[in-house]
Amino acid sequence: MTTIKAYITWRGDLEFWQDGFNVVDNLVLSCISYVEMDRIFSGDASEVMSIKEVSDIYFDRIFDEKSFRDGSILKDAPITLKAIAQTNRYKDVKIRNYINLIDTSRTLQFAAMEFLLPDGSSYICFRGTDDTVVGWKEDFMLAIKETEAEKEALAYINRIAKDNNRLLRVGGHSKGGHLAVFAAAKCNKAIQQRIITVYSNDGPGFMEKVASSKAIKDILHKIISIVPEETIVGLLMTPVCEPIVVKSTSVAVLQHNIATWCVEGNSLVTAENISKAAQMADKWIKDNTSKMSEAEMDAFVEEIFSVFEAAGALTLTEFKKGGLKSLKAISQTVKASKKN
Repeated sequence: MTTIKAYITWRGDLEFWQDGFNVVDNLVLSCISYVEMDRIFSGDASEVMSIKEVSDIYFDRIFDEKSFRDGSILKDAPITLKAIAQTNRYKDVKIRNYINLIDTSRTLQFAAMEFLLPDGSSYICFRGTDDTVVGWKEDFMLAIKETEAEKEALAYINRIAKDNNRLLRVGGHSKGGHLAVFAAAKCNKAIQQRIITVYSNDGPGFMEKVASSKAIKDILHKIISIVPEETIVGLLMTPVCEPIVVKSTSVAVLQHNIATWCVEGNSLVTAENISKAAQMADKWIKDNTSKMSEAEMDAFVEEIFSVFEAAGALTLTEFKKGGLKSLKAISQTVKASKKN
């Protein structure tokens, strides 16, 4: 079975006027959204660069292969960027409105970018959770209350889409897919009417009151939710619609990486159902968390992530490198929890 790597190799010569934007292009661009472009874009909203230009700068000045964990989407993203920058299909696609915000005081990790497609439309893409501890903490907070990233996503789409009339596609992977649905459901109505499709690529769901809200129902016909067979993230909380289940070349939680999802031509290779193992894991999570009040859940999340703070780690990679120091922090946190 082939993945987006083969799609780029075998169909990269077909420009968008020859073969229009499809669900696999959504996967490719969602993967690209994980590339850190802070040292490429200055923060000027009017700044626009082609994928080829971004790739050249990134690999000339920034890329460090040793900084990425094997098998992670953070490592596959730069590889994908380099591959598409050499194709007729993607090399001239423009990127603008790049933003990357990390603020531990607000429990905020948010990044987004706009891809300007040759057909005159835009693909607004929200990045999923990166390697930062604050990003993973914010993921847990999705089950409790409206997060800072959700607020930023809504402000972002309203800001960048207000002064043009481009048709829009909105999407992202993991938390990015969740943010895409949230922003599309809550944005200004004039902007919402221009949205063609909303892609949630293994994105978590919502609190029940949000999932069943009128705002979500109004855009339900535009949402395409995709999850791998062994999904965990895509089943969290309450999904907003029935997902497309895609096969993967990987196993278990590693299937969360969209670079492992199987494609054939410009379509997904689908499975009949989510695996029984994933359904059992989802049931176990829901059975346990459903018993917690909002206050208990909030305290639970704070306790988990105090471990990282005690170890002085800002990223999961730093925590892993902490070795004995990180293990000592875990031990001390567990002991304190037992005393309480």
